[in-house]
Amino acid sequence: MTGELTMALVESTVATTLAILLVVALRAPTRRHLGAVAAHALWACVPLACAAVLLPARTTEIQWAEPLVTVLPVSVQATPALSMPWPVAWWLVVWGAGVAMTMMALLTQQRRFTRGLGRMSEASPGVLSATADQGLPAALGVLRPRIVVPADFRSRYTEEEQVLVLCHERLHIRRGDLVANLLASVMRCLFWFNPLVHVAARLHRLDQEFACDAMVMARHPAARRAYGEAMLKAQLAGAPLPVGCHWSNHHPLKERIAMLRQPLPTRMRRVVASAFVLVSVAASAMAAWAAQPATALPGGEDFHYRIAAMLDVDGEKQSLSLRDGPGRPVGIVTSTKAGREWRLQMVVTPKAGDQVKIEGALHVDGAMVSSPVLIAALDREAAIQVTSADGSSTFALAMTVSRQPGPPRPDAAAVSRQPAPDYPDDAKARQQSGQVMLKLRVGPDGRVREAIVEKSVPAGVFDEASLAAAKRWTFDPPLENGVAVEGWVRVPIRFDVHGDGRDENDAATDPPLAWTRVDMAQPAAPNELACDATRQKDPREPVVDCGMRLAQTR
Repeated sequence: MTGELTMALVESTVATTLAILLVVALRAPTRRHLGAVAAHALWACVPLACAAVLLPARTTEIQWAEPLVTVLPVSVQATPALSMPWPVAWWLVVWGAGVAMTMMALLTQQRRFTRGLGRMSEASPGVLSATADQGLPAALGVLRPRIVVPADFRSRYTEEEQVLVLCHERLHIRRGDLVANLLASVMRCLFWFNPLVHVAARLHRLDQEFACDAMVMARHPAARRAYGEAMLKAQLAGAPLPVGCHWSNHHPLKERIAMLRQPLPTRMRRVVASAFVLVSVAASAMAAWAAQPATALPGGEDFHYRIAAMLDVDGEKQSLSLRDGPGRPVGIVTSTKAGREWRLQMVVTPKAGDQVKIEGALHVDGAMVSSPVLIAALDREAAIQVTSADGSSTFALAMTVSRQPGPPRPDAAAVSRQPAPDYPDDAKARQQSGQVMLKLRVGPDGRVREAIVEKSVPAGVFDEASLAAAKRWTFDPPLENGVAVEGWVRVPIRFDVHGDGRDENDAATDPPLAWTRVDMAQPAAPNELACDATRQKDPREPVVDCGMRLAQTR
């Protein structure tokens, strides 16, 4: 979680900085050619670029296979605790302290301004009259916006000037400038360490005033002189107001009055300005999102390996065919007539030229007996032979690895895309975990025609939820001579109430790998649903293990 927060902070800082530089470069020419309103609207690039990098990054490939379906109750967070380097931890502490200090400083400024107004009374609907006059008139409040004018407002300004001043402040409220200033203050707090953010906040307020002036002139085109005189009469001093809009010394009076001489924009100019702003804002957000590193999901290689193997255990032989992407585990489990169980987990990775590296871990009756490492040539046979410690059983595997184009995508649809089972309420209440092994008969149309619970631990607790979910699943059926046929698929589903991998029934659950179980007494089945995981072969009814981990927490 902390690592993700640090990365999000770095990415959003870079995106925000680049967006600010873009707006700073465009604001002056945009105001000159397309008007002050368009120049101010460009500032939307900054928060949108910041938000874009927080959206999920694009993915380069689809994750097709995982060994197990894990189902979690809604309340469980399954994110493992990760150790964090101390420099990152200290930086997050410093960043959090800076956020708090900046927030306190802005709140103090806001409070100082509002307290400096003194006692206020209602002058007219939506307009309050204050005792003080520094920085007034002003628009205050985000949830309940109101206009505050000085006590001598009616005597200082003529009736025409009063209309113009109130129009200016009402436009601030109607345009959402108070909310925009609140958002700018939030970004100043989050990115307190970036000086460009504070500079951008000041420039944003300037463009905000220019835009509001332009809109007042659009409504009162014959009142340019009166509006300029109202600016001169305003008290151009006072404490800063972080969230609000007021007439302060931060707004250059000379430049604002000079803006009044500009001609009003034509309809075509407004259309072009709107199109320019929309394209600029959308392009900056898309660029920020696209600049994120793509999320690389397992199974994204442009090739996969097929392994044609001959297994010989104590003289009993069986041929099998496996396939998977490079660097992904392949598992084989088989039992002898004497009751000895052999398990081999191996990983095939590419080497220079036409060679591959095969690394394995071989167990007999749960005990490690060998960790073979082979360097083999593609399309050439390589062999592993290991004898148990007591010499009573021998495991031999001769295999030929070939490289196939395209990722090892399954013919069966990814189970991770199927609707996840609901976690039973009574099991959640009892903090109960478990596992269900479903066996599904898939028709030529891809729909599940029959669902069987082969095994469930604890018995009967999760069966109903698993079967209900399976009825909604669809698969790509196996093909025989190019024609869709019926087939069987196994889906192991794990219900984990803790979300941390613990299971009270660990002794009864399968290992976290979809093992290919080989029946040494029977020949291999000719037709199966093919999955990206290793497959189980059964001569009586072809069945493939196709378990996958669901991305979402249920």
